[in-house]
Amino acid sequence: MTCDESDIRAALHGWYTAMATHDLTAVGAALTDTFLLVEHDELVNETELLKMLSGADDYQLDASLSDFHVSVDGDIAWSTHRNHERYTPAGGKSEEIDFLETVVLVRRDGRWLIDRYHATRLSPAP
Repeated sequence: MTCDESDIRAALHGWYTAMATHDLTAVGAALTDTFLLVEHDELVNETELLKMLSGADDYQLDASLSDFHVSVDGDIAWSTHRNHERYTPAGGKSEEIDFLETVVLVRRDGRWLIDRYHATRLSPAP
């Protein structure tokens, strides 16, 4: 694993840790000004994402990222990987979801920031 690849993995793990610990400042700081999340049939920008997370009072989130395929070209990188998430809303039932994700990151001032995040929910096996 190259230094850049480990930096990309660290940036992605850090972003999920910030969401899991409800650190909205760190969640926002990991994103570019043009960030866009594409999840299923929704487009969500930074403002909308932070509003959604701040409105979800007390949730638990555990994300397990694996099977990374990372490419780096100068100050642009992308990762395609799997994400097994467990999301539990306050007082609610835990839900486990598997995603296949592709993330585009840009390096700004020495930091890798997330610009695009595309997550596709994988269907459970029949």
